[in-house]
Parts: sequence; C-alpha cells; structure tokens
Amino acid sequence: MSTSSSKYLQIIENIHKELMTCELSGNIGLHGGTSGIALFIAYYYRIIQKKTKVNQRVFDILEHNVKLINSGYRQHTISNGISGFGWLCEYLRKLGMLKREDIEFLDDLDPFLYQVMIANIQQGKYDFLHGALGVASYFTSRFDKKEVSEYIEKLLVELEKSGIHCENDAVKWESVLNTETGKKGYNISLSHGISSIAAFLIKLHQLNFEMERVEKLLRRTINYILDQIIYTEGVISYFPSYSKDSDLERLYSRLGWCYGDLGIAHILWQASIVQDNKDLENTALKILLHNCSRRDLQKNFINDAGLCHGSSGVAHIFWNLFLNTEIQEFKEVTDYWLHVTLQMAKYDDGLAGFKVWRREEDGGSSQSYNFLEGISGIGLFLLSYFKSKETTWDNCLMLS
Repeated sequence: MSTSSSKYLQIIENIHKELMTCELSGNIGLHGGTSGIALFIAYYYRIIQKKTKVNQRVFDILEHNVKLINSGYRQHTISNGISGFGWLCEYLRKLGMLKREDIEFLDDLDPFLYQVMIANIQQGKYDFLHGALGVASYFTSRFDKKEVSEYIEKLLVELEKSGIHCENDAVKWESVLNTETGKKGYNISLSHGISSIAAFLIKLHQLNFEMERVEKLLRRTINYILDQIIYTEGVISYFPSYSKDSDLERLYSRLGWCYGDLGIAHILWQASIVQDNKDLENTALKILLHNCSRRDLQKNFINDAGLCHGSSGVAHIFWNLFLNTEIQEFKEVTDYWLHVTLQMAKYDDGLAGFKVWRREEDGGSSQSYNFLEGISGIGLFLLSYFKSKETTWDNCLMLS
C-alpha cells in the first residue's frame, strides 16, 4: 500500500471516529444535517466492514430525526429538512439496509412535502438545496408510489408555466440572486440554478415519465445553458456563475460542484447521454477536459476540502467522470485533487484535521460534520475512491 493510500485510509478512520461520537444537531437534512452523517456511516460499514445491515449509530440517527419530526419539525428542504431525511431512508432501503415497513412513516409526510413543493415552485423558489427541486429529488426516489407520479406531474406543469421562452428555442427561469437585496435574475448553477432544472428533467427522462414533454423542455433548457458560454482565449472558465448578462457576475466562475463549469458541464454530459446527442457530448467533454488544467487553488477559489466548493468535490466529479468514460485525463486529475484533499487535513483543532474555510469577518474557519461542506462528504468521496463502484450516493448531488 502506498503512503498516500495509507494516509487517506487513516483519514477515513478518523472521520468515522468523529462521526460515531459527535453530538447530533437539530438539523435533520441531508446536505446540512444529521442525515448526511448517517449516509457516511452506512457507507463506511458497507465498504470497509462489508456489513449489509444498518449500524446502530445509523438507527440512532434515524430515531433522533423521527423524534424531531414528531415534536413538530417542519423544515422541508433536502439540504436542511424532511425531504433530505426521506431521501436517505429511501436510499438505505434500496441498498437493502432498511425494509419498506421501516420507513412507512414517510407516507404520512408526503402530502405535506407535496404542498410545500408546489408552494415553492409557484413562488419561483425552484432552488435544489432550499426549494422545490430538492423535494422533487426525494419524490423521484419514491417513484414506485402511485401518488408520486401525480406530484411530479403537477411540478412539471408548474415548470412549463413559469419558464420564460427566449431566442434559439431556449427557456429560462428567474430566481433571486441576492437574498439581501432581493435582486432577481437567471442563475445557471447546479446547486441553486437552471442546471438543477435540467438535472431534474434528466431524471424524469430516465424514469420514462412524460417523455415527449420532458424531452422538449430539456432540449430548451440545455439550449439556454449553452447560450451562456463566455469562453474566449485567456478566460479560465466556459461559464459564469449566473447568466452572462448579469451585473453580479465576474468574468469567470469558480471550480466546484456548486457553481461553474464542473457542475454545469456534468449536467450537459448527462443530457447528451439520455438524448443520444453526440455533438452535445463532445461539447460537454471539451469543457470538462479544459477544466482538468485548472489547478491554481487561489484563482479557482479552492480554500478547503468540502464537497460543495472544495477539493474533494472537484476530485469526486472527475472520479465520477472517469468511471463513466474511462478517459485517462479524468483519472490523473482526480489523483491531483485527492492529493490536495489529503493536504487539507492540516488543522490540529480540526475534525480529522479538516476545517471549513470562512472569511475572518464571518468568524474564520470552523469545524463541520455535515455532508456538503464538512467531513461526512469528504469521507464519502474517499470511500468512493477506495471502492470505485460505490458512487451512487452522489445522486443527491445530481451526479448520477
């Protein structure tokens, strides 16, 4: 075993130790709360110890979350709420770790989640992490339930109604770009923007749901995203963070899952596969291969190791691409960002050595157990790298 292999396996063990004993918060969500911790622990025992049953710590987290719901917890989002917890439960059921009867309580929660999902989309809050599309992601994981197809149909109708048609047979959706000022515009990111709408439509395509309508809306959504390409010689990214005509936008975007080329181009690549569109596939791969050369941490805003906008998220996207395409450049750049991630485990007072970067005026770097920014997500990437076929958890990042 190489020195780096030994180091990342030791980091996995350190993350596991931290998450087995940490205090559970009042946030039950997947990306920002206790459900992300449970996801790592379940995967750890599945991969490292070859266990097919849920560990007691996972059951403790599930019980903790249910108690909070029974006490009146009604945050609905996938990142911080009930739909994220529901996604986890369904995912563990699909892995054979839970039985259907273990998660029957979700049936009683579905009508509430449907109501808030539709209220969100009607208010223009389609945001994946904090709005309608995150709840929809949970519902697509329960597509074998009769009522779910009705819920999804209603959401699709609302997306069709709210889309703004523009040139080049394209469609876009308006959202709030700045929560402090209320400024609205067109966000093309994967975490909060129009690329997540494309990801949702891709999922419906994979489920063979309303194929003619979905294909038409997906094609128009992709057309809008492609229209936002800003790349010219000397510009390091193909896409801005928001639409190219936004006055909030810098000349280029960061390297990360949340905003910029990697998340957007991964969706373009997924769309090319379901549409059997070779030209789109070539465009997506060209953008992704271009991003293999972006390795300056400062220029690309890589300040920590988290999945959202840190080195492990970059590494995982390239690892996902290598496993699906076998393009060697993606393997080589994965190894580079793996090395960067290992180097990020440098804090004596960090969790397994890691901290989330924050500006000094925002309190400075801090500890985080969670999935999106903290050690649960970093650990899941390392587990996936250790066991290459085990990457389907990244469905909750819209990468599979």
